[in-house]
Amino acid sequence: MGSAFTAGIGQARDSLHDYGQGWEGYGKRFGSSVASNASSHLFGTALIPSITHEDPRYFVKLFGSPKSRILYAMSRIVVTRTDDGRPTFNWSYVMGGLMAESLATSYLPENERTAAKTFTRFGVRVGFGALDNVVKEYWPTIFKGLRINKLVPPERSDPGTVTPQVGPPAPPPAREPQH
Repeated sequence: MGSAFTAGIGQARDSLHDYGQGWEGYGKRFGSSVASNASSHLFGTALIPSITHEDPRYFVKLFGSPKSRILYAMSRIVVTRTDDGRPTFNWSYVMGGLMAESLATSYLPENERTAAKTFTRFGVRVGFGALDNVVKEYWPTIFKGLRINKLVPPERSDPGTVTPQVGPPAPPPAREPQH
């Protein structure tokens, strides 16, 4: 859905002008958006986190002042958790985005294949990533305000401070033999 929306905005603004207009131009914009998102997910949520032992998920802070929650959400672009829950530089997001934008030079129009345009697209990706994290941070609050409680964690839970489990779940305790 995001790629369809992005392609529509690009079509209306005539960005990536060399793609042209009409359904053909829209299709090219849609295809390049899908390819860019897919490569970003491949690099940023699969390959790089596996190598760097990072957890690429966003953990909601859920509690705190609006300023602290927004700053937390924005900081997650450059800070993430390791597999064992410690904070670390977010190599997966930064390098995944750069690798995706570098790969995009293989299918974007010729005038978009410069280092300056690649870093500009990466900067836009970072900005939208920070905005996306702010939306994720406030999603539970929005659902709670709309009284959609099934999707909201209980008041006493704070996923932003809970350390995620490391490794496989512990086996259930051994049952005593019944006589």
